[in-house]
Amino acid sequence: MEQTWQSETTVSDGTAVVTLFGELDIAAANPLGDVLQGAIAQSPRVQVDLARVSFIDSTVLNAFVNAHSRATDTGVSLALVNPTGHVRRVLSMTGILPMLTKPDSDD
Repeated sequence: MEQTWQSETTVSDGTAVVTLFGELDIAAANPLGDVLQGAIAQSPRVQVDLARVSFIDSTVLNAFVNAHSRATDTGVSLALVNPTGHVRRVLSMTGILPMLTKPDSDD
C-alpha cells in the first residue's frame, strides 16, 4: 500500500513548523507520532500546518492528542494551524479543535 501522506519540518526563530500533506489514516498514525516527537525535541514551539491535509481519522486525532500531552509535559507549545474542510469538521466535532489550535502566546 502506498503512503498517502508526507511531512516536512522546518525550524526558524524557535518554532518548528511541521507541514503535513495528503490523507492521514491509521497507517500514518505511528510515523506521524515520530515526526511530531522529533519536532517537539527540536523546538520550544511547534506548529502543525494542516492546510494541505484532506483527510484524518481517529488514529491521527489520537496521535495529535498524544503529541500535545508530550509537548505539554516538556514545556513545549504545540498547536494545529490552518485546518480546512473535512479536517476542521473532524477536529470540531471531537472537541479537539479548541484544545489544539490555540498556541500559547508569549509574544
